[in-house]
Amino acid sequence: MKHIPENDSIRQDLHGAHLSREGFMGDDARSFETIIADDALALSSIDVTPRKIADKMEELTTAGMEGQGGRIPTGEYLVEVEEFMGQFNCPFRDARVPKRNTLAVDKKGRTYTWSDLSIHLIRAHGFFQGEGSTYRLSPVALARFLGLAE
Repeated sequence: MKHIPENDSIRQDLHGAHLSREGFMGDDARSFETIIADDALALSSIDVTPRKIADKMEELTTAGMEGQGGRIPTGEYLVEVEEFMGQFNCPFRDARVPKRNTLAVDKKGRTYTWSDLSIHLIRAHGFFQGEGSTYRLSPVALARFLGLAE
């Protein structure tokens, strides 16, 4: 992929601990542009968009906020939302989002955890983070978990 100098500061924030203690890339050797392209290709094979995934994640987070820190039933899931003081800055420098984590458990006992920043990164940038990152979400597996694909 062609090197874009304007992305150097974004690249630095994604790898470094400036915005996140662990960064967003994990041990993934690919560029963030390649990760985004690879994940988009994987999602196109199941006809799901990052926006659809982010919308469903946000729907569950919003519903879970009514549980005030406890797990509540929300459709096919039990959802628990944990809120913290402050906000996260997007490493792409286009948003600040609340520090909030959502845990969703489906009827098979499978769990996924995401942050509001993950929702933003997926919706606005198609970025599910790098392999090995604490908050990496496999796009196809997540789409299936959310009932958006078989």
